[in-house]
Amino acid sequence: MGGPRHVQMACGVPPRCPPLDGFLRPAALPRIHVVNIHQMQVRYDPGADRLLWQLRTFGGELFAIWLTRRVLRALWPPLQEQVTRAGMAALSPHAHVMPEALEMLGQVARERPLPSAQFDKPFDSTPVAQPLGTEPLLPVTLKMTPPHPHGPLVLEMQEAAGRRLTVQLSDDLATALVRLTEQALAEADWGLATTGTHAPAAPERPMTLN
Repeated sequence: MGGPRHVQMACGVPPRCPPLDGFLRPAALPRIHVVNIHQMQVRYDPGADRLLWQLRTFGGELFAIWLTRRVLRALWPPLQEQVTRAGMAALSPHAHVMPEALEMLGQVARERPLPSAQFDKPFDSTPVAQPLGTEPLLPVTLKMTPPHPHGPLVLEMQEAAGRRLTVQLSDDLATALVRLTEQALAEADWGLATTGTHAPAAPERPMTLN
């Protein structure tokens, strides 16, 4: 099995997210927002039996998040559906797709070219700063908010110790995250499906895991 894949984004800073609804906003600890992602890496750690998601910003800040089987089981289906919808909209924004063609078009959408992504650049794990500290975040609460028109996908995470992180993902970043996670899941062998088998239904509200 090869080493972990990573992606480097050449795009600029994604648009700022609209104000959130107060989720995970105790006054005791600051909320850290990650919006200017430059590199991502997802790899399986067999010792911990978790996926490690690493982010590097254009400014050199490094963030690490543990993704447990419990978290992925809840996050994975809606994340795949969101990426499929975004890809289908990018490929055929005004097309009326017949039901029998949805699965094929969904696969094409998930595998669409990402002009701003480079999967062959090495991930730079040397930080300029680590705002969360050296230990990866271990979320026990996670909320995924679907993007508003032309806005980013928002993931809000909090661990039991109180550290909180909000990550904004453009359509290309979300698609790259799915591709990186698919490879890590294949190595983890958790039995989570890596492709959609039916038409995605657009969520009308955020997905929350507590």
